[in-house]
Amino acid sequence: MTILYKTLVLLMLNGVLFGQFLDAVFPIEFDGPGQRIRITSGYRLSGSALQIPSEIGIEGLSIRFLGDKNAKVWFQFLDLNGNWSEKKAAKIFSEPNSDRFIASVLDEEMVPIQAIRYEVESKELVQLLSAGLYDKKDREPSFVDIPRLRIKKSGVDKPTVIPRSEWGAKPPKYDYSNHPYFDKMTVHHAAGWGATSVNEGKAAVKSIQEFHQDGRGWSDIGYHFVVDMGGNIYQGRPETVLGAHVGGANTGNIGVCILGCYHPPETSILCMDEMTYATEKSLIHLYAWISDTYGVEPKVLKGHRDYFGTTSCPGDNVWPMLPQMRADISLFILYGEQPTRFALFQNYPNPFNAATTLHYDLPEPSSVKITIFDILGRTVIQLVNQEQHFGYKKIVWNGKNSAGNLVAPGIYLYKAELGSHVEMKKMILIK
Repeated sequence: MTILYKTLVLLMLNGVLFGQFLDAVFPIEFDGPGQRIRITSGYRLSGSALQIPSEIGIEGLSIRFLGDKNAKVWFQFLDLNGNWSEKKAAKIFSEPNSDRFIASVLDEEMVPIQAIRYEVESKELVQLLSAGLYDKKDREPSFVDIPRLRIKKSGVDKPTVIPRSEWGAKPPKYDYSNHPYFDKMTVHHAAGWGATSVNEGKAAVKSIQEFHQDGRGWSDIGYHFVVDMGGNIYQGRPETVLGAHVGGANTGNIGVCILGCYHPPETSILCMDEMTYATEKSLIHLYAWISDTYGVEPKVLKGHRDYFGTTSCPGDNVWPMLPQMRADISLFILYGEQPTRFALFQNYPNPFNAATTLHYDLPEPSSVKITIFDILGRTVIQLVNQEQHFGYKKIVWNGKNSAGNLVAPGIYLYKAELGSHVEMKKMILIK
């Protein structure tokens, strides 16, 4: 195992306490990583949160853990009279494609509280990652019988969407309420649940639905669409009905969630995903179709954080991209899928250990140079040096230098000279 890879692993295990949590909760912090002791059956981890926000109506709690998914978890709540509740056994929701799981308790009759305790018993080590409270304002409203709106024929072709039947969706718990109008579009990140393939994506979407229905208590998955890191689009609940993705602003709002975690805390790499080329292209096409079909102006596209400021969603690695995305959506509606700007995208996968793909866009015929440098600025290899026609382009780097030899693990830079546009990004090669 290389020094770089060891460093990445240590960061993953030690630096994740206060990272972004779930879209469905109001984030809180516990008092440190908890106390761990050995017991006959393995380990017991316990901890408490003594500063509970008073501005929300609490009806439950979720904690995300790393480790033994067969762990048993209990919560206790201290009411305003100083009395601790009985231990409440948490439901466990396993996060596919990872070692993480969520422990959840929902109690719609919960009295106001001032503190929380948790206790975990497990055979293997478990680490607390992050936590959040269920806010009563995020409940789904009661069914309202609103006639479904007539939808005009769109001038934008609908992108390919994987239907609910293909990812194994459960039916909603109760009837949907139709949107009375459409005037908002929102992008979220899943703060986890990463997926790069269709099979991983199906498992992730099904897991999110399970948590939203059986953990949060909603009728169905809260989002209308979900997009994975490979650009595959999944149907959540129908976009013509009210979702459950922005508490207090769901009416007229079509919500799309991208799988992965895009808000890097200072010490964590668990939430350091960069939006992939495939995801961005699928989002632009999807939002262009939504905008044209339902009459929602691209300029109103928001991130979850733009509504009430109680969340970092969709993360600092996505939110700054929204102004350009709004412009690209407008251009897609007008001109279709031809690139509208010079752009270099983050390589994928990153980090990588064999080969990685670099994507770039050319809106017009241009001279193209793409060069790989090491961290000292020395040229490793020039991948492209030619005139190219406009289009969506990609090139694969196999981790070899100009002599055909594999290079050492480490941080590398790739520079794209696209006509007069010059851009550089970094990538990580591991072994």
